[in-house]
Amino acid sequence: MPRYFFNVRRGGAVAKDPEGTDAANLEAAKAMALESARQILAGNIKANAANPIEAVVVTDENGNDLLTVVAKDVLPKALK
Repeated sequence: MPRYFFNVRRGGAVAKDPEGTDAANLEAAKAMALESARQILAGNIKANAANPIEAVVVTDENGNDLLTVVAKDVLPKALK
């Protein structure tokens, strides 16, 4: 099973996921990234964070970017 890394971008800097998570495939990793982005963004909103999440960048074990989930894209349409 492939290992994917869910790196968080905010303020132009990227916080690397040091452990990664096994997922069946890239679609499963994308679902996990969407959920992570929603949870982090919700926490940022509740805390009135000065530097909220911009995106979750999913990479493979070699550090290659596979997909990016932009935080604003996980907001409900009414909030965009």
